[in-house]
Amino acid sequence: MGRKPIYTRVYNQLRYQILSGELAIGSPLPPERKLAAQLGVSRNTVVRAYAELEAEGFIASRMGSGRYVEALPPAPRIRRIDWNSQHGYESLAASPSHMAELLEVTDRCPNPINFAHGDGGKHTLASSRFSDYVKATAEELPSYYFTSVQGLPQLRELLVEWMGMEQISSPEQVTITSGSQEGLYLITTLLARPGNCIVTEMPTYFGSLQLFQSLGLQIVPVPLDADGMRIDVLEGVLARCRPRFLYTVPTYHNPTGRTLSLERRKRLLALSERYGIPIVEDDAYRHLHLAEEPPPPLKALDETGSVIYLNTFSKLLFPGLRIGWVAASRPFVRLLTRLKELSITTNTLGQLAVAAFLRDGALLPHLTDARRQYAEQAAIMERHLERLRPLGIRWERPAGGFYFWLSLPEEINPRRLMTLCREQGVLIACGDMFLLREAEQPYIRLCFTHERPEQIDRGMAIIARLLHEQKELMT
Repeated sequence: MGRKPIYTRVYNQLRYQILSGELAIGSPLPPERKLAAQLGVSRNTVVRAYAELEAEGFIASRMGSGRYVEALPPAPRIRRIDWNSQHGYESLAASPSHMAELLEVTDRCPNPINFAHGDGGKHTLASSRFSDYVKATAEELPSYYFTSVQGLPQLRELLVEWMGMEQISSPEQVTITSGSQEGLYLITTLLARPGNCIVTEMPTYFGSLQLFQSLGLQIVPVPLDADGMRIDVLEGVLARCRPRFLYTVPTYHNPTGRTLSLERRKRLLALSERYGIPIVEDDAYRHLHLAEEPPPPLKALDETGSVIYLNTFSKLLFPGLRIGWVAASRPFVRLLTRLKELSITTNTLGQLAVAAFLRDGALLPHLTDARRQYAEQAAIMERHLERLRPLGIRWERPAGGFYFWLSLPEEINPRRLMTLCREQGVLIACGDMFLLREAEQPYIRLCFTHERPEQIDRGMAIIARLLHEQKELMT
């Protein structure tokens, strides 16, 4: 395998910094000679890297003042199909299909060791006894008919009690959705139009990126550090553009596992109020802490009604339920419900089963037991990761959620590793799935909650072997 030209390393480094938000829109780039001196390369190398970035629209020159980071144009939207044409169907592939790809692989691959999916695994189903509630509900005649478009009234009442936030005091402030993805789609459709810009931390949940890109939105990335979204960078971004909303996973972030500190939560809310920008808070992982509880939700600190709260039972219970909810001001929820009317309602059987589960007080014991199991699974996976430290593997211990976010050594290609793992029956997620574009970057995501301990041992042994083999090939 031939060595790549030096300029591609410079190009890839700058490209990743732009895609991750480390170089925010409007940021000036160093002059060619200065960057060449910093990186220890020739000026021509930097000139060529800049030219490639400029050709792709990542940066632009301004007469007399140098080069600056540009806002990326929206990805192509899914377009109408000309049914009389024999071609053009490729327009349906306007944005990445990571979710479809992962689901297809698990359907096609018999009994994979699955570190790619973000869910609690089948082993928590038996201990939860939730299937008993489904069976009992299935015996009730109302479970086979429509319920309110806004959602089962008793479930919405129970959710208000479960959330325990003074900002959400009435079931009229809650709409039940088909998982949080439908909730995010409805919210986005109400708040933004094609060509509008929105802000999100980067990397972020690929389902949100796929949705935003399919709707033709311009996505402005903001980087994270150990305390969550970089609010200082966000403030600079807001000074340059006025996004329609900000989407964030502030607690046990997907994919990095990081949590926005309390101090930054307060600063984020202050910025939201100052610039008049709503915040969409995706709080799917809040109750999945492995030790101490996280800071309060943004919605619980919201004094102006600017936070739209999004959650789902896909993480608390099981993904196939497809039951989530949106909680916000009454006027916004009324609009959301009118839009949801187009899809009629959410499955009644699941809503009734979840309502019975909540009414009996069964959710908290289930979560207590699940968190105990997840902590054990995380510890097992981390023991395997510790043995890989000599290879240059780095990670942060998650305080909650489902994931380890691994930094690989420079010579290991994450996409190549993902392919090799798949061939050996192990599924992992490549880090650039959580970026705006496919990019050379050093990360993979491993879910520690989906598999039982013995499968974690088997899967991690395969990953370790492949990492050693790839390391040897590159030395």
